[in-house]
Amino acid sequence: MRSLVADAWILASALLALIGFASGSTALIVLGALIFCTGGAARLWSRISLEQVVYRRTLSEHRVFVGETVEATLILENRKTLPVPWMEMRETLPRGMPAIKVRTSPGSVPGSQVLERATALGRQDHLEWPITLQAVRRGYYRVGPTRLKSGDIFGFFEREEEVGRPVDGIVVYPLTYPLPDLGLDSARPFGEYRGGSRIHEDPSRVIGVRDYMPGDPMKRIDWYATARVGRLQSRLFEPSREQSVIVALNIPTFEQTWQGSDPVLLERGVAVAASIARWAADAGNALGLVANGSFADADRTIRIGAGRGPDRLSRVLEALAMITAFTTSNMAGDLEDSAYPLPAGATIVLVAAVMPDDLAATLMRLRDRGHFVAVVKTTHALWDRALDPIPVVSVAAAMEALEAEPDRAPVRDLPEGDVLTAVSGTPA
Repeated sequence: MRSLVADAWILASALLALIGFASGSTALIVLGALIFCTGGAARLWSRISLEQVVYRRTLSEHRVFVGETVEATLILENRKTLPVPWMEMRETLPRGMPAIKVRTSPGSVPGSQVLERATALGRQDHLEWPITLQAVRRGYYRVGPTRLKSGDIFGFFEREEEVGRPVDGIVVYPLTYPLPDLGLDSARPFGEYRGGSRIHEDPSRVIGVRDYMPGDPMKRIDWYATARVGRLQSRLFEPSREQSVIVALNIPTFEQTWQGSDPVLLERGVAVAASIARWAADAGNALGLVANGSFADADRTIRIGAGRGPDRLSRVLEALAMITAFTTSNMAGDLEDSAYPLPAGATIVLVAAVMPDDLAATLMRLRDRGHFVAVVKTTHALWDRALDPIPVVSVAAAMEALEAEPDRAPVRDLPEGDVLTAVSGTPA
């Protein structure tokens, strides 16, 4: 039906021409020819209206903290000699980063808003629209895609297409606070480390093999070397004194998933985990992260291996920024996943609002294996599971005070030399 309406000019011009020939009316013939030529020119113009029209957007920052702004510039260029008499642009913006002093409308995609602009482009013309996006809460936000619509000078025919892909991503880091603001001692936030600075064998660093000795665990046997020499061989690991801190964030805020999620407790858990990660990085520890959520556009558990790289803290904060109430796995299983073994002797700091039985049992087993385990509790609710001798530190009261004072400035910068990296779902 739409195609019939769009091509009505052909039928009208042909009908007029036929009536003119039949009646011998020159006026009708000329009118039919005029409509045909005008319609054909309008159709051709609409088809080439968006040819060589280039759309670009630039962002001043791709990673910011809450309260900061991102300057975006939307650029349209007409690189052909034919002018564009009219054009409509619809830029998709994240609702979580409102545009300042700019009117927008709700988008068709949940969590989006649309900025509309109408203009005309002359030959070889160039237009720019600067806008400012305000980061009001942490998260991973997408800018784009963009739709352009134009047509002929008469407005008879239109052409529309989607541009601005791939979309631009903006990471808004979670708030972080100094540990004293959370009620923790910045020198020994979780008490004394059991055993001091011990030497561990690092299972990720194999330096050789030796003959099997009674008591060696089966996972230590190197079967390739055994087959080569004809007798059992055990791996030798490099000793290490490196202190690794694994921040583990248990995302659920209720015992049962059908109960939903408490947004206040979720944001509190993210902020506490980010603050502990910053402390661990500043203290020179190897830092890692485990959270039972997923990266953007991925269904893998958030997992960043322990390391001291210059970008480690920024990667952890990026991952925490992406966390939503949706969980992809069980924290108890994530901490004991044999595919991703924890570093030997690592300190595991669990941030949690709930403590299910299986997670409590996992923490006990990890402690028995030589890990230092501590729990940071983000709620006043009583837990039915006893965790002694694992230390449990409650930060609920301190966080409530911080949340009640929005003007109290959190830490908003990264340590000097911390390199910002691209968002990635690949474990390290």
